[in-house]
Amino acid sequence: MSEKNNFLCIYCKSTKVIKHGKTSNGNNRYRCRACLKTWISDKIDNKKPDMAELVESYIGGRTYRELTDVYKSSPLRINQKIREFLDGCPNWEEYLDACVTVHEPRLVYLVGRYFSCSDPSAEDNLMFLALAIDSLSTMVIGYEIATSESYTVWFDLLSRMKTRGIECSSFMAKGTKYVEDALEQVYPNSSLRISYHVTYRDNELVCCLTNQKSYQKLINDAIQAYENQRNQNLIDYMQKFNNDDLFKSILKTNEEAFINRLHQRLDNRPKTRADGLTASFQERFGKFHMLRFNPKPLVNGWIARWMLHRLDTGFNRLAIYTQLPVIATFKTFSCGNLPLILNLNEDSNLLKTFVIEIATRCLQIPVFIFTCEMKSDRCIMH
Repeated sequence: MSEKNNFLCIYCKSTKVIKHGKTSNGNNRYRCRACLKTWISDKIDNKKPDMAELVESYIGGRTYRELTDVYKSSPLRINQKIREFLDGCPNWEEYLDACVTVHEPRLVYLVGRYFSCSDPSAEDNLMFLALAIDSLSTMVIGYEIATSESYTVWFDLLSRMKTRGIECSSFMAKGTKYVEDALEQVYPNSSLRISYHVTYRDNELVCCLTNQKSYQKLINDAIQAYENQRNQNLIDYMQKFNNDDLFKSILKTNEEAFINRLHQRLDNRPKTRADGLTASFQERFGKFHMLRFNPKPLVNGWIARWMLHRLDTGFNRLAIYTQLPVIATFKTFSCGNLPLILNLNEDSNLLKTFVIEIATRCLQIPVFIFTCEMKSDRCIMH
């Protein structure tokens, strides 16, 4: 071998070199017949992948068997490592509270879903997940896991939200008695809306989009809807530009971008609403194979991954919820690191995108229903 290739011993420079097997990492080992010494050449770097990335890939849809090519281990071992990693992650509610000074949601959706789980306490191998979702950002601001839906589940979730300082005047639910009774007990002064309001508000917006003369009205309505938000973080963030009307100016000088984004959100309503989020939950949790005991770490990790996953605008739900252009990833969450606020310029395209996204979402909140019969012959814009 060595004499033909002029492969020399690294010690005595002899050409009497032979292959001497491989290391556990797959590196070639060589041996010199002259001096009898061995060495390794052309080292292969078998560095283990980042565990946060591995876990995020699994939560996002990849199976254990697919991950064996990445982690170079057995599916059982990967299951164990993922479980250990998720057990060490922060609680999502506590992490969110650390990121947000004051919770001021305008409307909160209360939705629940059953999911498969072979936990010994679960009847019929099913458990129930109760979610509190902010309507503006589809941010999960609270959750509760139980063996089945009950008054206690919703009462515990709402009570914890109240203790965390989450004040909200309007909730929306499917109308179950459990939710109504729990709301009456914990948030007695709040109003409970039904899903009809979502459809009605969407129809109003679609009606306005059919008439180009209504575009300026939509922008004005979006400004009004935003000003009705108690969260003014974005306005405070833009104070550094010494332009009190920057929010309005961005919308009025980017009418086409605003209208296009509104069209996109209305065309993709199932994906942009709470129902889309819960459908994604059910789809993924129907395929998990590690829910044989204590599903909370996986549910907690799934929520964090979805809340911090970058959306098509370049921002995640946490940024929309806080109304600040922040960067946070599943990895930073797993380490307990708080989001990083971007220092954007006044003419930044990212800032324009962020303002337009906030404005269109505010406009879609079904709390803001304007006087409109959706009849073209009566429309003041015709």
